[in-house]
Amino acid sequence: MRELRLSATADADFQACQRRYQLAYLYDLTKDTDKDSLRLGGNWHRCHELCELKAGAVCPDCSRHEAIDPNCYVCGGTGYVLADTMDRVARYLSHAYAVVPDNKTRDDWETERVTLLYSLSGHRWLYAAEEDRWEVIGSEIKVVIPVINPDTGRKMPKIVFVIKVDRLVRNKINGLIYVWERKSTSHSITSAEYWSGLAQGDQVSGYIYGARFAQVNGLLKPYGVLPTEPPVAGAWCDVWHKPDIQPKKVSKADLKTLAETGEYCGTHVQYPASVHPAVIGESIVESAEMYGARLLGDIAERPEHYFAQREVSRTDKELEQFQRRLFNIGKQIRHVEKNDLWVCNLQSCENKFKCEFMDLCRSGVQVSPEAVPIGYRKRHPQAEEVQIDG
Repeated sequence: MRELRLSATADADFQACQRRYQLAYLYDLTKDTDKDSLRLGGNWHRCHELCELKAGAVCPDCSRHEAIDPNCYVCGGTGYVLADTMDRVARYLSHAYAVVPDNKTRDDWETERVTLLYSLSGHRWLYAAEEDRWEVIGSEIKVVIPVINPDTGRKMPKIVFVIKVDRLVRNKINGLIYVWERKSTSHSITSAEYWSGLAQGDQVSGYIYGARFAQVNGLLKPYGVLPTEPPVAGAWCDVWHKPDIQPKKVSKADLKTLAETGEYCGTHVQYPASVHPAVIGESIVESAEMYGARLLGDIAERPEHYFAQREVSRTDKELEQFQRRLFNIGKQIRHVEKNDLWVCNLQSCENKFKCEFMDLCRSGVQVSPEAVPIGYRKRHPQAEEVQIDG
């Protein structure tokens, strides 16, 4: 019997469509394409990880290899983390966006790089004072815990719940511990609907439940969190609204100002090489650098449109309900799997986001655990994790 690995995302997929769950988690399939939202969100997380590295510490990337990489974006070939935080980020983004994929133009690729760079600059500017309030005691912590029968207290055989914590932080003022979760979204973060959905979802419940379980079982001791301390207080959600503005045409007046002063939207930028300074005729589309300058100005004018940080908590009763829900979902999946009762829910095919398996299902292609359909691939191997058997 295979090990069943539950997670907030996997559980939601099973409840939305059993067939989607089967293909994604039982057969371990995913589209063989680079998904824009996942790439952007992943790079956003990586940029923050680089910001949190301690200047002068041994380079975590080069320490995994026998020799120091002279082109390492973390240490610049010195073997030690570079002192300039944004320099690390800029080096990483230059590395990540060095090769333009076939489905992107050079302008699109460069605009995405600049979007991340300038958004991070705005985020650090907005929350500079808040950073002194928190002590980061752990980053990228992956925890695997058993699923417990709430009636007997026994572990379910070969069923575990998996969480990955972006970072674990301690409030320097009151000493309380929080799970810190970074999120990126295209939805409005000023609406009550977004925060209501986040507060009511299983993802936050999973973070708090998993972190508390880990704390009680002593697995957070390496991070200075003891089982005898007050339990993990909640989740702190740090949300980035991905920019919805795009490069636009530059007015003749702005182009003239740029030629005369070297500034665009209040920021010094390089004059586009494709336009001669003496020719202020037809308008041009913003270069990636010019777009970045306008984006940074927009962030300064309305930061609440782009960033928000809020605490989301759970009562003991809510966590007990979450524990039972995990148990019930585990039983349901085992029953469906044992009896081969996988059902496709057609109403979920295009609900909010198009299911990545929709074309595969509608084409009637037969799928098995061994065969990988054209256009799909196996998911990447899981990272190292902390296993809790208590």
